[in-house]
Amino acid sequence: MATNKIELHIVTPDREFFAAEVDALSFKTTEGFIGVLYDHIPLITTLTSGKAVFKNDKDTFEAVLHNGFAEIGEEKVTILTDAAEWADEIDMDRALSARQRAEKKLEEMTHKEDKHKEEVVIQAQASLLRALARIEMAQARQDK
Repeated sequence: MATNKIELHIVTPDREFFAAEVDALSFKTTEGFIGVLYDHIPLITTLTSGKAVFKNDKDTFEAVLHNGFAEIGEEKVTILTDAAEWADEIDMDRALSARQRAEKKLEEMTHKEDKHKEEVVIQAQASLLRALARIEMAQARQDK
């Protein structure tokens, strides 16, 4: 391992999304954003949908990670996530449509009695969070 580098692995159910040595990374957890540098205190944390940034000597990478777990060690970080997308892969129209569908479903469920209401609301909230994370990332890319 190179001096002061973090071995980063981001894995989805389908593939290894990213694997490389980085100098720093940040991502969204259920407690807020966390930044990680070499020699970080070891911990395990839960991810929520949001922006992730990782940097090496030459490049800055931006992606959206959707839920999961991160195992942080002094020299290695492994992120297991439900889905990961590069910022430039995000389709803004699709994300806006997904947000509208999720908001509509949540609105419908507030006025409905259904034995599966709680499950439907949880799924709609998760869909809304994913859509909002995609929209935020796409807007940030447009502003650059």
